[in-house]
Amino acid sequence: MRYAAIRRLGITALLAGLALAAGTTQASAAKQPRYAKGKIWTFAFEADTLGKAPPHTTTRGGEWAVEEDSTAPGGRMLRQLQNDDGEAWHYIQFDRPLLEDVTISVRFRILSGEIDPSAGILFQLDPKGRSGYLVRLTGQTQELAFHYLLLGKRRDVRFAKIDWPAPGTWHTLGIQRTGHRLTVLYDGKEVLHVRDERYRKGTFGLWSEDDTVVDFADVEVGVP
Repeated sequence: MRYAAIRRLGITALLAGLALAAGTTQASAAKQPRYAKGKIWTFAFEADTLGKAPPHTTTRGGEWAVEEDSTAPGGRMLRQLQNDDGEAWHYIQFDRPLLEDVTISVRFRILSGEIDPSAGILFQLDPKGRSGYLVRLTGQTQELAFHYLLLGKRRDVRFAKIDWPAPGTWHTLGIQRTGHRLTVLYDGKEVLHVRDERYRKGTFGLWSEDDTVVDFADVEVGVP
């Protein structure tokens, strides 16, 4: 009798433990965001502290600061103004959202840059910002370039010629990613198509290069 009672107690404890574990797993799963199609995040920097990088970001080279400017969309912008730190790449990574399929668009204007004036979007970035995709304008060849980053090293994928923007003029750069299909848009026109499944989920960022001084504004990130 005693053995049967102990055995019943053991089974009861086991079932309770399994139920608790299942509840914990469900709770953890519930914390993972599942965004509906059409969900959009906007970054206009209205509430951010002037002179500092936006909250929930990590800067990786350069000097990033929110600035006011009446000519910027919405009156505020994010400027990368460091041009003499000796770093080849300057970029800022946003901690969220973390997405698979994604659309991103940003207004930008390149103010100056002698070595390789550049402005770009990073997406599907890993938490350390060392692996993911990069789309950028490169002034060296006056092209749009599609790259991927692998452990901090950049690899070329595809290029497309564009009409190079005049200094100080606002333009739009965008990316659409659905499955393995990736499309790059410049001023609303599709200019590059890539098929790639190297990276499937991550955050996004903004990019500049060498001695480039560039402004970014009106950033939108969405679920297609």
